[in-house]
Amino acid sequence: MTRAATDERKGIQRLQNILVVLLLLVLAAVAARMVLVEEPQKWRQAELDIAVSRFIDSLWLARTEWMRRGKPKEVALLYENKEQQTTVVMNEQGWPSVEPGCLQLWQHLGSNVPGSALDTELENGNCHYRINQKPWFSYKSDRGQVVRK
Repeated sequence: MTRAATDERKGIQRLQNILVVLLLLVLAAVAARMVLVEEPQKWRQAELDIAVSRFIDSLWLARTEWMRRGKPKEVALLYENKEQQTTVVMNEQGWPSVEPGCLQLWQHLGSNVPGSALDTELENGNCHYRINQKPWFSYKSDRGQVVRK
């Protein structure tokens, strides 16, 4: 082999090595984005879905207790840790009332979503909940219906 051929071969090998390194860097960047950016967002969405499910479960628990107790104006709910009890005001249809306010209703029936991220609005007997200014779900107190946004 001549010296020119060896130099050409070394040049091609260097170019191949550079391309392999660049490819590995791109793959590492994509993997880092998936792990650091997209996965936490999926977890946050899963946490919000669980919080709405707990709210719905608590609505049904309050309704069941309302029926079991003979349709009183208020029902007492005992939570998982068996130490914390909360009183929920019920409406005439047998669903938790929005009279005390949407935020208070969430605090009684909802999960541990930080109050700083939660925004509520009461409109025509319906509570509209937003997380970080984005619509999350609505609660229609006359039917006990939860509509996810």
